[in-house]
Amino acid sequence: MKTTIETFRALESDGLVAIRAFPETESYFDVFGESDSDQERQEIIDLINRVGCWFVQSYYFADGDWHHADCIGMCVYSNPLDPAENCYVEDLMRAAIDALEMQSTEGAMI
Repeated sequence: MKTTIETFRALESDGLVAIRAFPETESYFDVFGESDSDQERQEIIDLINRVGCWFVQSYYFADGDWHHADCIGMCVYSNPLDPAENCYVEDLMRAAIDALEMQSTEGAMI
């Protein structure tokens, strides 16, 4: 049985699913609140400046267009699309696979 990542990669190579990262537009501190100390705040700022803060979104292709499957913001990772680094990626991949399968099932029933 294929893993979620293997299934996603196969569908991705067929142009049926995708996952993308975009620079986060919201402020980290507006979402999570202020740090307990100035030192902790500066460490977070330095990390974000070094690796970025990302909004990651998965998609599926159906009816001639791309559709949103799932997303998550505030991903502070060097490679926000790497499932080994960002634990949310596999869930985003699964959401795209499930949405594509649901679309295919609904289309087959019509």
